[in-house]
Amino acid sequence: MSNSNKIFLVLIAISGGALLILYSSNDLFARPILRTFFQSQPTGPPQPQAPEVAALVDTAGDIKRVKYIPKGENVTEHNIFVIYTKENYLLKTKLELFLKSLLKFTTIDLHLHIITDEKSETSAETVLKNQINKYRKRVFYTLYDVEDFAAKINDIVYVMLPFFSSHAGSYYSDALFFLSLGLHRIVDPKMNQAILIDCDVVFRTDVKYLFEQFKKFTPENLFGLAPELTPVYRHILYRYRATYPKSSFGNPYYLSTTSHRKTQKYGYPGLNSGVVMLQFDRIRASKLYAESLKFENVKQLTDKYSFKGHLGDQDFFTLLGYEFPALIYRLDCIWNRQLCTWWKEHGYSDVFDQFFHCEGKIKLYHGNCNTRVPE
Repeated sequence: MSNSNKIFLVLIAISGGALLILYSSNDLFARPILRTFFQSQPTGPPQPQAPEVAALVDTAGDIKRVKYIPKGENVTEHNIFVIYTKENYLLKTKLELFLKSLLKFTTIDLHLHIITDEKSETSAETVLKNQINKYRKRVFYTLYDVEDFAAKINDIVYVMLPFFSSHAGSYYSDALFFLSLGLHRIVDPKMNQAILIDCDVVFRTDVKYLFEQFKKFTPENLFGLAPELTPVYRHILYRYRATYPKSSFGNPYYLSTTSHRKTQKYGYPGLNSGVVMLQFDRIRASKLYAESLKFENVKQLTDKYSFKGHLGDQDFFTLLGYEFPALIYRLDCIWNRQLCTWWKEHGYSDVFDQFFHCEGKIKLYHGNCNTRVPE
């Protein structure tokens, strides 16, 4: 074989093995940054790229950026949103654990949507690429500017802050802690479903089973959230419960187990927003939900329950789910097994274990309050 033929074959092998392509961008944060990272499976034939995707890219480096396009063109409708801003060592560690567990178990293609800032986006992308390389999974990913997102839900934040923030400038007063309430108007209008997940969670199973929970939604369900597993809302509702002591609002999720009957779910301890399932098409079409976001209606709701919260969107979901139960699918606690025990040491040790109890094989641990997730 001639030297020229050998060189030609080497060039073909190199181009055929390339997995990543860069779509050039001159202004990183002028608009949402849309990137897709492909990693072939270690065995089996390579998966073909859809022609619509290939048409959107230019060759210039090691990353592929594409716009969001619906299933059939971008292969997946398994959309996961994660907020990663104000990056520090602890947050980076949480993101690494989250991605490790997510990619280790997944058997489906994913589209990760990372809401970040200029300081944090390089770190987020580096961590993501490392984990994709490690687990050899195919993942689409998109980076968005948090300031752009925040600007698009300013009206919602303005309504919510007086009722669900401890004071101006506090941790939960940031617009991103109300992001789930207006995400439907920010994402591509063709996107119908997504899951917003805190980055302090660790999966113990394939995320496809969490997406399958959407199939259990009734036609009225707009969101899916798991119960809060601490007595935080018993604390917030102390005045309301003094007037209505038999109310289920602020009670643990389970009845006490007895020797005569199986433990039953019955209480309404509130909802936890560490995992939020969003049925965007229904949210956009819901007049009831749109009305619920208006200032006068939020005020009426908080007045009714003598409610002054401090946990952002979680507080609103908790009130919405009690007032309009049909709007929220009750995700089982095994899909958001919170680990925070702060309230046990702060006045509720006598009832804490009743709230903290979660039966069944845990699918997802939530290390809130910087709690360490079990190995």
